[in-house]
Amino acid sequence: MSDDDDIDAALFAAGALSANETAAIKERLKHDPELAAIAHEWEEALSPLADCAGAIEPPAGLFDRIEARIDARDKLTRMSRTLRANEGEWIALAPGVRCKELNRNPAMRRWTILVDAAPGAIFPSHEHAQDEEIYMISGDLAFGDVELGPGDFHFSPRGSLHEAHLTREGCRCLIVQAM
Repeated sequence: MSDDDDIDAALFAAGALSANETAAIKERLKHDPELAAIAHEWEEALSPLADCAGAIEPPAGLFDRIEARIDARDKLTRMSRTLRANEGEWIALAPGVRCKELNRNPAMRRWTILVDAAPGAIFPSHEHAQDEEIYMISGDLAFGDVELGPGDFHFSPRGSLHEAHLTREGCRCLIVQAM
Protein backbone atom coordinates (compact mmCIF):
# COMPACT_ATOMS: atom_id res chain seq x y z
CA MET A 1 0.00 0.00 0.00
CA SER A 2 1.44 3.37 -1.00
CA ASP A 3 1.45 6.57 1.05
CA ASP A 4 -0.90 8.06 -1.58
CA ASP A 5 -3.38 5.24 -0.99
CA ASP A 6 -3.25 5.87 2.76
CA ILE A 7 -3.87 9.59 2.19
CA ASP A 8 -6.73 8.84 -0.23
CA ALA A 9 -8.30 6.47 2.32
CA ALA A 10 -7.98 9.09 5.09
CA LEU A 11 -9.49 11.84 2.95
CA PHE A 12 -12.30 9.50 1.91
CA ALA A 13 -13.06 8.61 5.54
CA ALA A 14 -13.03 12.30 6.49
CA GLY A 15 -15.42 13.18 3.65
CA ALA A 16 -12.85 15.58 2.21
CA LEU A 17 -12.87 14.41 -1.42
CA SER A 18 -14.74 15.92 -4.35
CA ALA A 19 -17.72 14.04 -5.78
CA ASN A 20 -15.60 12.68 -8.65
CA GLU A 21 -12.77 11.63 -6.32
CA THR A 22 -15.27 9.98 -3.96
CA ALA A 23 -16.85 8.03 -6.84
CA ALA A 24 -13.40 6.91 -8.03
CA ILE A 25 -12.28 5.69 -4.62
CA LYS A 26 -15.59 3.90 -4.01
CA GLU A 27 -14.98 2.01 -7.26
CA ARG A 28 -11.44 1.15 -6.12
CA LEU A 29 -12.72 -0.02 -2.73
CA LYS A 30 -14.87 -2.66 -4.47
CA HIS A 31 -11.80 -4.27 -6.05
CA ASP A 32 -8.98 -3.53 -3.60
CA PRO A 33 -9.47 -5.24 -0.21
CA GLU A 34 -6.26 -3.74 1.18
CA LEU A 35 -7.45 -0.20 0.39
CA ALA A 36 -10.88 -1.03 1.80
CA ALA A 37 -9.30 -2.21 5.05
CA ILE A 38 -7.26 0.99 5.39
CA ALA A 39 -10.31 3.14 4.65
CA HIS A 40 -12.22 1.22 7.34
CA GLU A 41 -9.38 1.85 9.84
CA TRP A 42 -9.52 5.56 9.06
CA GLU A 43 -13.32 5.60 9.46
CA GLU A 44 -12.95 3.94 12.87
CA ALA A 45 -10.23 6.40 13.89
CA LEU A 46 -12.13 9.48 12.75
CA SER A 47 -15.63 8.54 13.91
CA PRO A 48 -15.12 9.86 17.50
CA LEU A 49 -14.50 13.33 16.02
CA ALA A 50 -18.12 13.45 14.84
CA ASP A 51 -19.27 13.19 18.46
CA CYS A 52 -17.03 16.12 19.44
CA ALA A 53 -18.56 18.49 16.92
CA GLY A 54 -22.05 18.30 18.37
CA ALA A 55 -25.15 19.37 16.52
CA ILE A 56 -24.76 22.39 14.27
CA GLU A 57 -27.87 24.37 13.44
CA PRO A 58 -27.92 25.52 9.81
CA PRO A 59 -28.29 29.25 9.22
CA ALA A 60 -31.84 30.59 9.12
CA GLY A 61 -33.39 30.40 5.66
CA LEU A 62 -30.72 28.06 4.25
CA PHE A 63 -33.24 25.44 3.13
CA ASP A 64 -35.35 28.12 1.38
CA ARG A 65 -32.25 29.46 -0.41
CA ILE A 66 -31.30 25.95 -1.54
CA GLU A 67 -34.81 25.34 -2.86
CA ALA A 68 -34.79 28.69 -4.69
CA ARG A 69 -31.50 27.84 -6.43
CA ILE A 70 -32.81 24.44 -7.45
CA ASP A 71 -36.00 26.05 -8.80
CA ALA A 72 -33.99 28.69 -10.70
CA ARG A 73 -31.73 26.04 -12.25
CA ASP A 74 -34.79 23.97 -13.21
CA LYS A 75 -36.40 27.03 -14.82
CA LEU A 76 -33.25 27.75 -16.85
CA THR A 77 -33.15 24.13 -18.00
CA ARG A 78 -36.78 24.36 -19.15
CA MET A 79 -36.03 27.63 -20.98
CA SER A 80 -33.03 26.17 -22.81
CA ARG A 81 -33.75 24.78 -26.22
CA THR A 82 -31.96 23.51 -29.29
CA LEU A 83 -32.91 24.18 -32.89
CA ARG A 84 -31.36 21.64 -35.24
CA ALA A 85 -30.05 22.66 -38.67
CA ASN A 86 -32.93 20.87 -40.41
CA GLU A 87 -35.59 22.44 -38.16
CA GLY A 88 -37.34 25.80 -38.39
CA GLU A 89 -39.14 27.57 -41.19
CA TRP A 90 -37.42 29.69 -43.83
CA ILE A 91 -39.19 33.00 -44.54
CA ALA A 92 -38.67 35.04 -47.72
CA LEU A 93 -37.44 38.60 -46.96
CA ALA A 94 -36.70 39.78 -50.49
CA PRO A 95 -36.05 38.08 -53.84
CA GLY A 96 -33.20 35.62 -53.20
CA VAL A 97 -33.06 36.45 -49.46
CA ARG A 98 -34.57 34.25 -46.77
CA CYS A 99 -34.28 33.95 -43.00
CA LYS A 100 -34.94 31.41 -40.27
CA GLU A 101 -35.81 32.58 -36.75
CA LEU A 102 -33.43 31.07 -34.19
CA ASN A 103 -34.55 32.95 -31.09
CA ARG A 104 -37.20 35.55 -30.23
CA ASN A 105 -37.14 37.79 -27.15
CA PRO A 106 -40.49 39.67 -27.01
CA ALA A 107 -39.53 41.47 -23.78
CA MET A 108 -36.57 43.10 -25.56
CA ARG A 109 -38.34 43.18 -28.95
CA ARG A 110 -35.32 41.45 -30.52
CA TRP A 111 -34.73 38.28 -32.45
CA THR A 112 -31.83 36.27 -33.77
CA ILE A 113 -32.11 35.11 -37.37
CA LEU A 114 -30.05 33.10 -39.80
CA VAL A 115 -30.04 34.76 -43.23
CA ASP A 116 -29.23 33.11 -46.56
CA ALA A 117 -28.88 35.22 -49.68
CA ALA A 118 -28.47 33.84 -53.20
CA PRO A 119 -25.72 35.16 -55.50
CA GLY A 120 -26.67 38.61 -56.80
CA ALA A 121 -29.43 39.13 -54.22
CA ILE A 122 -30.17 42.66 -53.02
CA PHE A 123 -31.86 43.62 -49.74
CA PRO A 124 -33.40 47.14 -49.78
CA SER A 125 -32.07 50.04 -47.74
CA HIS A 126 -33.56 50.33 -44.25
CA GLU A 127 -33.34 52.22 -40.96
CA HIS A 128 -32.61 50.43 -37.69
CA ALA A 129 -35.23 50.72 -34.95
CA GLN A 130 -32.72 49.12 -32.58
CA ASP A 131 -29.07 48.12 -32.65
CA GLU A 132 -28.27 45.43 -35.23
CA GLU A 133 -25.42 42.91 -35.14
CA ILE A 134 -24.31 40.89 -38.17
CA TYR A 135 -21.86 37.99 -38.06
CA MET A 136 -20.80 36.64 -41.44
CA ILE A 137 -20.63 32.85 -41.66
CA SER A 138 -19.87 32.53 -45.37
CA GLY A 139 -19.89 34.47 -48.62
CA ASP A 140 -19.83 38.24 -49.08
CA LEU A 141 -22.12 41.14 -48.20
CA ALA A 142 -21.65 44.79 -49.16
CA PHE A 143 -23.51 48.01 -48.30
CA GLY A 144 -22.15 51.49 -48.87
CA ASP A 145 -18.38 51.31 -48.48
CA VAL A 146 -18.56 48.30 -46.11
CA GLU A 147 -17.67 44.85 -47.44
CA LEU A 148 -18.02 41.84 -45.16
CA GLY A 149 -16.64 38.33 -45.57
CA PRO A 150 -16.54 35.10 -43.51
CA GLY A 151 -15.80 35.76 -39.84
CA ASP A 152 -16.47 39.52 -40.06
CA PHE A 153 -18.76 41.25 -37.57
CA HIS A 154 -20.68 44.48 -38.15
CA PHE A 155 -22.60 46.59 -35.65
CA SER A 156 -25.17 49.23 -36.66
CA PRO A 157 -26.56 51.46 -33.90
CA ARG A 158 -30.21 52.29 -33.46
CA GLY A 159 -31.35 55.00 -35.86
CA SER A 160 -28.65 54.32 -38.46
CA LEU A 161 -29.59 53.98 -42.11
CA HIS A 162 -28.25 51.09 -44.15
CA GLU A 163 -27.91 51.42 -47.87
CA ALA A 164 -29.13 48.45 -49.93
CA HIS A 165 -27.23 45.22 -49.14
CA LEU A 166 -25.93 43.16 -52.01
CA THR A 167 -24.01 39.92 -52.34
CA ARG A 168 -22.01 38.83 -55.36
CA GLU A 169 -21.45 35.17 -54.50
CA GLY A 170 -24.26 34.70 -51.96
CA CYS A 171 -23.90 34.62 -48.20
CA ARG A 172 -25.01 33.20 -44.89
CA CYS A 173 -24.99 35.40 -41.80
CA LEU A 174 -26.32 35.54 -38.28
CA ILE A 175 -28.22 38.72 -37.40
CA VAL A 176 -29.50 39.96 -34.05
CA GLN A 177 -31.95 42.84 -34.53
CA ALA A 178 -35.30 44.40 -33.68
CA MET A 179 -38.37 42.25 -34.38
